[in-house]
Amino acid sequence: MKDKILFWLETGSPHLGIAKYLDENHDCELFTIVNTNRGKKFFQKQNIIKFIKTWYLHDNVIKSNKKPDLQYLSSFEKKYQINLWNIVYSDVILSQYNNFYKFTENEILSVLEQICKFFEGILEEINPDFLIIRPTDACADQLLQLICKSKKIDILTVGSTRFGSISNIETDWDLLDYPLPPIDYKKYSNRTKEELINFMTGYDRQQYELRKRWQGSKVNWAKASLHYLKLIANPDWQKYYTHSGITIPRVIFIEILSKMKKIYRQSFIDKYFHKDIDYDKKFVYFPLSLEPERTILIPTPFYSNQLEVIKNVARSLPVDHLLYVKEHPMQKFRGLRPVSYYKELSELQNVILIHPSIPNEKLVQNCSLVVSILGTSSLEAAFREKPSIVFGDVIFSSLPSVLRIQNLEELPELIKTGLNTKVNLSDLNKFVNMIEQNSFEYDDNEFAMKICDRFFFSGFLFDVNIPVSDMALFLEENKKIYDLLGSQHLKKIYQIKNKKS
Repeated sequence: MKDKILFWLETGSPHLGIAKYLDENHDCELFTIVNTNRGKKFFQKQNIIKFIKTWYLHDNVIKSNKKPDLQYLSSFEKKYQINLWNIVYSDVILSQYNNFYKFTENEILSVLEQICKFFEGILEEINPDFLIIRPTDACADQLLQLICKSKKIDILTVGSTRFGSISNIETDWDLLDYPLPPIDYKKYSNRTKEELINFMTGYDRQQYELRKRWQGSKVNWAKASLHYLKLIANPDWQKYYTHSGITIPRVIFIEILSKMKKIYRQSFIDKYFHKDIDYDKKFVYFPLSLEPERTILIPTPFYSNQLEVIKNVARSLPVDHLLYVKEHPMQKFRGLRPVSYYKELSELQNVILIHPSIPNEKLVQNCSLVVSILGTSSLEAAFREKPSIVFGDVIFSSLPSVLRIQNLEELPELIKTGLNTKVNLSDLNKFVNMIEQNSFEYDDNEFAMKICDRFFFSGFLFDVNIPVSDMALFLEENKKIYDLLGSQHLKKIYQIKNKKS
């Protein structure tokens, strides 16, 4: 029988090339759910991939004040073991992060009802063997993934290993699918401490390049702004629920206000955050996670309020330790946090706010312990022979020196345990070998930036219509990368099928 493969696609998505590869190299039937507005024209016209059927999310989910069917939603939760309100609070559009519109309870539940019925209908119609989807970060794609999980449909997601240009394909982004095949130790050699650190710093280099290039062109910002204003003037654009409240006057007002706030916040940071660091003092290091961001909203929903987490860490510290807190370097692209947030942190007597210009590696190298929600600094800590604490499951939480909080009341004792935990280099080598055996060379950030520079005004605007000829040319120019991604997906499909046989 042919494999039935369902794709979640968006305009310019790398998964388009993966679908093309599977269409040409695997005996399968391809289906797709398309999450796009203007990009719909591309999917209607394209003949690059032979999809058996295509569904458009935006045509099936609209903002509505219609009274939701609570009986259906309650039945849905029980059927799939999905907590719908948890998904709502992890969605940037439906939660407190939306600056344009505050949804009512009825509007939220109506949206959920439409999405759930839409996905249920599709999955019942085609009963796919596989779902191929990007890392989920919103209500709709998260729901699709969770429904497929509940229905035992295998999921393939390209994920980051936190080691720069090394990626893997797993069910969940930032997690490994266990059990893993035994490590072939003849193939992988043990690294020295210096070699391990060099291996780890690939992620730092990758993130540096991303910060340097992401939304770095003022010309592209101006072009994208004009396109965006023209786009939101279209009444049809307003129908999809995520566009609620977005009007030209409101966009201009928020853009100006955001820039003014950012200047004020940066001034506060430059004036009050510490640049001269006393590394002789004993300290625990807490690097703030980017916010809003799926890394804290989806895997660790009950620890997404970092202000409260920091307060709890501060009150749990031994008396001879301080807590050094540093802002995330990418937070500047989100306008930084309110000054009131920073002031509340600065009022904690044993908390020191560190200026973002201070290198992360210096803080990790000199601290006694790293505590982060799920940050890469906790992984880096292990490579610098420092223990760490995380607040959820993550790709590196199998390391013995990475302690996972299970109960907040245990935090004081867990910190004491962490401070006395030693890092074993043999554990690091086993972990690195495991990652290498279950991954492949692919820089997802670099390729994403390449796509953004080509089609999306350097990442300023994604709601665009890409001409079929332009996309076909890009696919051909980057055939080597798409063939790599496609072949790795096909390899994973065969691995899954072999496990079941």
